[in-house]
Amino acid sequence: MADTSVLSGLDLTKWRKEFIREFVRDSGFEPYMGDSPMDIIHVINDLKTDGYTIRIPLVSRLQTGGVSGNGRLSGNEERLDQYYQDIQWEYYRNAIEVSKKEREKSAVDLLAVRRPLLKEWTSEIIKYSIISCFHQMPSGTPYSAATATDQNNFITYNSDRVLFGHAKSNNTSTMSTSLANVGTTSDKLQTSIISQAKRMARTAAPHIRPFKTGTQGREYYVLFCHPLCFRDLKLDTVMQNANRDARAREGNGMDKNPLFQDGDLIYDGVICREIPEFLMPRQGSLTSTNTNATPDTHLSGVGASSVDVGVNFLCGAQAIGFVNKQAATPIMKKEDDYGFFDGVGIELAYGTSKLRWNNGAGTNKDLGMLTLYCAASADS
Repeated sequence: MADTSVLSGLDLTKWRKEFIREFVRDSGFEPYMGDSPMDIIHVINDLKTDGYTIRIPLVSRLQTGGVSGNGRLSGNEERLDQYYQDIQWEYYRNAIEVSKKEREKSAVDLLAVRRPLLKEWTSEIIKYSIISCFHQMPSGTPYSAATATDQNNFITYNSDRVLFGHAKSNNTSTMSTSLANVGTTSDKLQTSIISQAKRMARTAAPHIRPFKTGTQGREYYVLFCHPLCFRDLKLDTVMQNANRDARAREGNGMDKNPLFQDGDLIYDGVICREIPEFLMPRQGSLTSTNTNATPDTHLSGVGASSVDVGVNFLCGAQAIGFVNKQAATPIMKKEDDYGFFDGVGIELAYGTSKLRWNNGAGTNKDLGMLTLYCAASADS
C-alpha cells in the first residue's frame, strides 16, 4: 500500500507552485496583482516577519519641479510625502476526508484528484477577500456594518474621489442624501461619467496614480463595474463606437495589454471590467454564520424614486494591499476510526485591506481608488 502521509520535497514544491499559479489566476484578479507599488493590488510577500501585522509603505509622486541648469539643489530638496498601512493576516484552511480505499493512490495522485476542489475554495476566499475591501469605510468596517457617522466620514474624507452619478454636486457630505440624488436618467454609468471620474482621479490630492504598462509606459485606470451598471455602459453608443474603432485600429493589440481581459470595454484610457460578484449574493461563508446577504456593492432602494444603486470603483496604483504570509501548502492528516479515514487539505495565510492615505492620522483617504455610485435598475 502506498504511503499517503508524506510528500517528497520535490513533489511538494512542484505541487505548491502549480497550485498557487492556478488559484491566483482563477480568482480573476491576477492581472492587477504585483509586488510593485505601481500595481493596483500591491502584493507584499513577507514570510519571515514575526507578529500578525505587516506594514505596507505608501508613496506619492514627487510634487516639485526640482532644479535645472545651475540652480542650487542643496536646500531645495523635496520632502517625500509617505505614510504606511498596517495589514493583519490570518490563517485559512480547508480539508477533504479520505477513506482507506482512496489511500491506495499515491500522495501526489491523491492531491491531484482533490486539487480542483481545493483550488476552487482557495480562489473563492481570495476573490471575496479582495472584493470585501472595495467598499470599506474609514474604520475598515464593511459598508453594510458601518454606522451612519462612518459612512458620512467616508464621503467627507474622500470628497475629491467620490462621485454620485454624473455631478460632483450630488455629494452632500451625508451618505443617505447623496445616494438619494442618484437618478435613473443622467446617473446611469456612461462614458461622460467615466471621463469625469478620470479627471477627478488625476486632480485629486494626492492624485490617483494610473497603472503603467510595458516599455511604452501607457497609462490606464481600471474601473471595476457593478453588472447592472456595466450593462448600461455597453448600451452607450459612444462606448460602442469607441470600442469598435479601437479594435479596428489596433487589431489584436489589446490582447497584449496585461490588464485587458475578454469582455472588457475601454474608453478614455479606462479599462472597464465587470465584476459579477458585485451583484451576486455569495454562496457560503468563511465564518460560522453562513449568510447569503446582498453584497455591499449593491444598495437596494436608496436612490431617487427608490432606485437601486450600484457601486463601481475606478482604481489606480496601490488601491488594495495583499499580504502573503504563507503560500498555499498541502496538508495531510492521519486520522482514527481505526485508521480508516485520513484527510487531505490546504493551508494558507494572508491579509487584505483597502489602502488609505494618512491612515490613522484622522483623514483616512483612499489612496488608489475613486468610488462611483450609479443607478442600477433591475432588468425588466
